[in-house]
Amino acid sequence: MSIPHDDEIKQLEQELRQPLSQMITNPISSQQTAVLIHALQPAFDGLREAGEEERFSLRQAPPVKRPSLLRLIHSQLSSYSRVYWVASLLIFGMLMLLLPTNEYVPYTSVGQTFTFVLPALLLASLAYSFRSWNKEMRMIESITPYPPALLLIVRTMIVIGLNLVFGIVGSIYMNMQVRAFPLLPFMLQWLSILLLVSGVTAYVLMWKGFKAAFACSAFLWLIWNGVDQRYLASGELSNSNDAHIIYISALFAGAALLMLAYKKSFGRRLLP
Repeated sequence: MSIPHDDEIKQLEQELRQPLSQMITNPISSQQTAVLIHALQPAFDGLREAGEEERFSLRQAPPVKRPSLLRLIHSQLSSYSRVYWVASLLIFGMLMLLLPTNEYVPYTSVGQTFTFVLPALLLASLAYSFRSWNKEMRMIESITPYPPALLLIVRTMIVIGLNLVFGIVGSIYMNMQVRAFPLLPFMLQWLSILLLVSGVTAYVLMWKGFKAAFACSAFLWLIWNGVDQRYLASGELSNSNDAHIIYISALFAGAALLMLAYKKSFGRRLLP
């Protein structure tokens, strides 16, 4: 490549002098800056007022309500089908029809029927309640504002509450049909095992899952009915203080286990 001569360089400078002179601007002075800020000041004022209004509206906004436990219970109640409620009522109605109501019926024999049927209905209801609690359902329930384990406890409480209502209604029915029927000892007999089975189910459910809870509760129910039929509700022992102490101890143990399971359900992750 050839080196340009001085004449060519001078000619190039002359050609570029005018375009380059148009691109050179004078430095911006402080006065020009002040004029620009003054022109933009209305826009700044508008942005500041909008920000203050937004902060004021956030301060005045009502606090976000915590998820309601009653609303959770209502939503879980609606998840049970009509077939479940109708089947439960039919089973309880058949139990009422089969109960003896003559004047000389001993309350311990009726109590044995309640201690066998009510926990069995509880276990069957729990099996129905958790039959669709699969992996996909756990994923859906994990995005709810409630702790996932609390959903399990609420379902258990619904089933327990239903059987408690059945037992209380049946006790009132027997008290009305049978003369001089000892209501409180009768209720203590079936309520003790029902609460104990419920407490064991809820407590084991929080630690080992539904299968282990169901197995432990079913085993306890079978053992209790065998012992109750052999010792607690036979002869003089049925009216002794030992039987009442055992019933009361089982009742308080079941209630304590239910409270512990309820406290454990908050913030606990889903069980495998």
